Amino acid sequence: MEVIRRMEPIGLDAVFDGMGGEYLRRGFSLLKRGGVWVGYANPRSLSGMFQLLSRVLWLNLLPNGRAVKLYGTGASFLDRRPFLEDWAALFRLLAEGKIAPVIAAKFPILEARKANELLESGQVVGNIVLLAPEVL
Repeated sequence: MEVIRRMEPIGLDAVFDGMGGEYLRRGFSLLKRGGVWVGYANPRSLSGMFQLLSRVLWLNLLPNGRAVKLYGTGASFLDRRPFLEDWAALFRLLAEGKIAPVIAAKFPILEARKANELLESGQVVGNIVLLAPEVL
């Protein structure tokens, strides 16, 4: 976060968050006036969804010119079909070579802690892949 604050001292126009949880607070704090935090992570439970919605309501009521928007949040919890259809389309595009994931790093599953530390560093461009050949 320090790197982002140094590079963008007045804040960011948008933060896209697919992780959820504490990342809402962290990402929201990086926004400038008029900025928007976009969340698309799915809570793991009904109570988690209600907690997220209460945070979103509270943050959107603050008079700071920043906003929180949710897209798809809770969809897979309530009805998995759209989620599964999207995944099928995504893997079809991948198989056809129409999209290519950006892989920043690969770690054995037993080094997941190192992978998470890299992810938390904010220095990652692309995806981090955990490899578990022993379970394949």
